[in-house]
Amino acid sequence: MPLLQFDYQVPVDAHNTLRAGRTHTIGVHVRAQDGLSAPHGVTIRVEASYDDGRTWWTAEVTDRGHNAFRARVAGPSQSAAVAWVTLRVTARDAAGNTVRQTVQRAYALQR
Repeated sequence: MPLLQFDYQVPVDAHNTLRAGRTHTIGVHVRAQDGLSAPHGVTIRVEASYDDGRTWWTAEVTDRGHNAFRARVAGPSQSAAVAWVTLRVTARDAAGNTVRQTVQRAYALQR
């Protein structure tokens, strides 16, 4: 069974936070289950929410080759001292396999 999986690279500190009010870049790598060959023709969509999934903002994604992607996530203008980022990533490969994963409160933005 071909199952697409994500590996994330988010440059958070020891408290799982990033600086608020700035655009930040996260890495996403798409892979198959262990023991299966790498998927081909992968495309992804990365979205971020700052209100626990009520509204979504699409990130700018760059394909870095070999199923590695970079997503530029714009931080919200916010008045709270801490805001949470929920990530939703959707991927599809050339064989038609798809996956959508939502990570609720993946990391915090702190001013």
